[in-house]
Amino acid sequence: MPPAISTLFDPGALAIVVAGTVLATVARCGWRDFGSALRSAAGLTRRGFHIEANRKALALAAGAIQRDGAHRADPALPPDRALGLMLETYLRHGALDALGHMRRAERALDEARRVNAAQVFGWAGELAPVFGLIGTLYGLTQLAPAGGGADAAATIMGAVSTAVLTSLYGALIAHLVCFPLASAIERRGVSEERDREALAEWFVAQIGGTEAAARARRAHLRGVA
Repeated sequence: MPPAISTLFDPGALAIVVAGTVLATVARCGWRDFGSALRSAAGLTRRGFHIEANRKALALAAGAIQRDGAHRADPALPPDRALGLMLETYLRHGALDALGHMRRAERALDEARRVNAAQVFGWAGELAPVFGLIGTLYGLTQLAPAGGGADAAATIMGAVSTAVLTSLYGALIAHLVCFPLASAIERRGVSEERDREALAEWFVAQIGGTEAAARARRAHLRGVA
């Protein structure tokens, strides 16, 4: 590590800010929401919504339903959990009303997860500078060493360094980690929901057309009879 950068690294100061921020955030939101937020952040490293794979699965499912009917069709479910649940619900009940209720419930649940995860990192971003200031105050308490001489000067310099770096770490953690993660989770969730909703509407339109055609055929047969 270059000397100019190594002077900016203080494990003790960093531990004060990180540990304090984590504990204060957990105290505010609880372990369950904190763990859920961490999983959402980890999910950002994976590929998002597989629109092509889900579109293909729904197209095959719509074709199977048009060919065999909702109760006899047995298509493969889409890889997306929400779309898979939507298709499974329709295959079970054979009614668009049940599908609509399920979609609204899933959208509300996904939005709640996304908002909670973003809020957790938003709180962490607010708390990190606070613990940077607490670390600064802690460093200032170390400015009065018991001894004297060279050891006293080194102790004072170390205390000043800790006091300055904790404030720096608090600001960096807030604005380079916490707030960006909150925004990234929100953007990813909104983008995925938009793609998911477009596919769901397409599937509903296909099934609605199939049901309308089936009703027309039944009416025609009754008229012939």
